Amino acid sequence: MGACRRTVRAIARDAAPSHARAPGAGTPYRLLLLGFFLVLAALVQAGLADAADPRAPRLAMLLEDGGPALGAEQALALQREGRFRDLPAGVPKFGIGAPPVWFHFAVDHAGSGPLLRQLLAGVPWIERLEVFVLQDGQLRAVQRAGDGEAGLRGPMGSLGFAFDLAFAPGHSDVLIRAQTADPLVMPLRLLPADEAIELQRRHDYGFGLLYGFLLALIAYNAMIFIGLRHRSHLDYVLYVGTFLLLSLAYSGHGVARLWPGQAGFQQYVILMLMVLLAAMGLRFASGFLHLEKIAPRAHRGVRGFYLAALLAIGACTLFGLQSVAVFTAFFVVQVFSVLMCLLGVVGLRARQDGAPYFMAGAVSGMLGAAVTAMAVWRGMPFTELTFRAAELGFAVDGTILALALADRMRRIREQQLRAEHLAAFDPLTGLRNRRAFAEHAAPVWSTARRHGRPLSVIVLDLDHFKRINDSHGHAIGDTVLVAAARAIERDCRAGDIAARWGGEEFIVLMPETTGQQAWAMAERLLASVRSIDIPLGGERLGVSASVGVAEWRGHDDLEALIREADAWMYASKRAGRDRVSGSPPAADRAYAG
Repeated sequence: MGACRRTVRAIARDAAPSHARAPGAGTPYRLLLLGFFLVLAALVQAGLADAADPRAPRLAMLLEDGGPALGAEQALALQREGRFRDLPAGVPKFGIGAPPVWFHFAVDHAGSGPLLRQLLAGVPWIERLEVFVLQDGQLRAVQRAGDGEAGLRGPMGSLGFAFDLAFAPGHSDVLIRAQTADPLVMPLRLLPADEAIELQRRHDYGFGLLYGFLLALIAYNAMIFIGLRHRSHLDYVLYVGTFLLLSLAYSGHGVARLWPGQAGFQQYVILMLMVLLAAMGLRFASGFLHLEKIAPRAHRGVRGFYLAALLAIGACTLFGLQSVAVFTAFFVVQVFSVLMCLLGVVGLRARQDGAPYFMAGAVSGMLGAAVTAMAVWRGMPFTELTFRAAELGFAVDGTILALALADRMRRIREQQLRAEHLAAFDPLTGLRNRRAFAEHAAPVWSTARRHGRPLSVIVLDLDHFKRINDSHGHAIGDTVLVAAARAIERDCRAGDIAARWGGEEFIVLMPETTGQQAWAMAERLLASVRSIDIPLGGERLGVSASVGVAEWRGHDDLEALIREADAWMYASKRAGRDRVSGSPPAADRAYAG
């Protein structure tokens, strides 16, 4: 408990109020409102729930006093003596560690044949449930179920335990004895067979939809982890997978289908999975929010808390302390819900990417868990919706966190593309740099040489560029460079490869282009550079360039071809600048290819 208080204090310090709002928080907060209203619907439904369910018989109740267990005839005698007290409408709840409870209701059947009904009783984690049918004070039938002993009938999922009853004409008394160390909740419904089948069908469809959705989230993030090895996706898979197992356990599907007959295991598996869920959730939060970096003390506190919780539930299971394990599990889950919200605040203060999503999901999950906890313990009516509010809240939480991971992947991809762009393109002009030019030019050179296709290079260097920088400043020089780059881009064809070669020098590689065609392109480029208009307080800054053109005619490599074009560019400078130089184009020369 002391460690828990220290953890909460450490996180609260890091989560102190801040007026800074994380960027891009609008969408997650809208998702938070959606999750809030979904859970609020559960609260409204609970408040308006038909506490007097017409399918629930009118009940009277008696708590055992801790002495020898009563028999059915003794319990009926006490009921007739008035020792049972009537229960108000609604689902009776008795909290954690309640003594065994007896329930009574009567069935009056005026027909001539037997009345067949199915009784749905309790919740899946009741250890022992016994149903006695008496007529005229004589015991007629006994049925037993529960998850606390091997050989007892298991539950029908979250609908509880099903008992097929046949009532003879006349008056019958039904006595039910329920016993468990877990929260004792006793919903009761007495249904005709067709209604019970329809209820079971709707129940199975609902859980099928939930489990299919969670499995899809798990599979999607597992594949991303396998491909990218990002820890957050693995932590998410473990977190959602643990909740899926927990839902299977506390809804009764686990003991019914996955570990039937394992009574000892069933007594602790729900409690262990509750604590494991908290551990996996806090582990995911620490990694997703980079808690070790932004709040190292909170990171250590959170890690210490969930490790201590795992050790505590492990010790309770090892030494058979079921009552202690129940309190431990419920305490850990409630603290976990609060910690997740506090960690969301820490992430928002640190302006972590995805923190608004995380906060929205954490609040939705906390509301759902709180509703279910109060529904099965105390403080809120127990209904199908409030019982499953934790699943609803977690489905919203899991969806929002999946969106957060997707948003983070998008941001990472954008950063990678930005880094690739910066590595390949000149940041000032937007043209390719030398490295990118070499990468794109290599296959073009290889194709031209292998198939004997025409290929030409233009090298362009701005005239007197140093004078422009010295006279007018580097800002004007940069403007000239950008304008020249735009002119080159406008004149180049789709297949040409243009780049800033360095300083004020540019290069264009032109596949499928003869020297004569390249010369014409160079003349257009020179004219475009001459037309650059840079306003200078009423004056016009004249810009020109020296251009060299070279055509591939058996050069050993691309570098040799570029060196020739560069040499022709220097020839233009020596000849007075503002001109094109190169191998004299012969209009009648046919390309042999």
